[in-house]
Amino acid sequence: MRPDADTVIDKYLSRYALLPALPKLTSHWQHVMVIPCFREDPEFLTRITDPPPGQTLLVIGVLNRPETDLDPNANSALLSHLEHLGERSPLSGTLLCPLSPATTLLMIDLEHLEGLTPKNEGVGRARRVGCDLALWLMQQGHIESKWIYSCDADAEWPSHYLSQSWPTDAAAISLPFQHVLDTGTSLGKATLIYELWLHHYILGLEFSASPYAFHTLGSSCGFNARCYAAVRGMPLRAGAEDFYLLNKLAKVGEICRPAGPPVLIQARASDRVPFGTGPAVSRLMATEQPETTPFFYHCDCFLALKATLECFSQWLDRPNPNITQDLSQRLPKALALTATTLLMNLGLLKALSHTQKSSRDSAQRARQLHTWFDGFKTLKFLNGLREHTGGHATYRQIQGDDTTPLNAEALLTSRNTIISQWGWRAD
Repeated sequence: MRPDADTVIDKYLSRYALLPALPKLTSHWQHVMVIPCFREDPEFLTRITDPPPGQTLLVIGVLNRPETDLDPNANSALLSHLEHLGERSPLSGTLLCPLSPATTLLMIDLEHLEGLTPKNEGVGRARRVGCDLALWLMQQGHIESKWIYSCDADAEWPSHYLSQSWPTDAAAISLPFQHVLDTGTSLGKATLIYELWLHHYILGLEFSASPYAFHTLGSSCGFNARCYAAVRGMPLRAGAEDFYLLNKLAKVGEICRPAGPPVLIQARASDRVPFGTGPAVSRLMATEQPETTPFFYHCDCFLALKATLECFSQWLDRPNPNITQDLSQRLPKALALTATTLLMNLGLLKALSHTQKSSRDSAQRARQLHTWFDGFKTLKFLNGLREHTGGHATYRQIQGDDTTPLNAEALLTSRNTIISQWGWRAD
């Protein structure tokens, strides 16, 4: 029998939570959102959306500075701004500031409480502290919702997502998003290409029937509190912490992908994290022609992934499957050989043997194998295939049409065509 939510959460809070400050609060809110803050302009506070009428929101901001940043005043502008808003401090290292009648900001100064953040933990530690505090406040009765929403300082949410009812079996949500672009600038063009890359990756996973076909942006997702505790919280990583958390959550419940209007994300090049949107956009800008830069996975990568996933059921039913032979029936021989080598290196035979011995029925065996071949192993597999197919492909190559125009209007049309099939609404 599955433990109840309170038991799971209490165990997590007592053993694993990072709670450098436990402010004594007297108010209650319907919803909670976590935003990591590092070198942010105070203007981002204007993007924090009020909840729907009659409801309230607590925003937990987590000021942090990684040890790689040598500027002691990196967060001074934001702190100074908050000090002039008439805030009060419920505890040293924290600020409680009303942003509107319905929205309150609780800012946690992680640099004050813990010092500089280890470089290998970065934004992951900031999100972890914020989410763990949100979980603790839920257990203290200060937060009514059982969902922790994750945002970034460059993002603005449509308010109705805060109060939407999510499926009871959902472990997390991955919301529609859209970057706010000026395609007449190099930043705008580079961001548009990066957004297309994000969408094409998910399209490839959908084509392959991967259970990990969902976007993993920390600016536009949310976590079921019990499930967040069950997977032991946000990974302490300087980047891709959102990817790794959602990857874990997908193993304990559904990742809900609602249709609707997008979370709006400001286009910006950034070095706040070692990889992700900001650094990728910076690299594309440096090429001067991002629209012709090899940046995408070749379609053959997803053909090989699809073939692999299609073979899972027959491999699970055989004591000694012939991996290469089965893949060769679906793929060109060279691609099948490469896929086989990569799967062997990932430990496929050991995973198959373990799954066959420990699972009671075919459905359970399939779930267990997909849990092993998770989003991270899928990414490693695709990266290995990418090298076999000659590296990255250009946007025109993945479209398979040499006449495809590369102007901003055509790229935006392509983006809007993609998101419309998911039920997203372009802003």
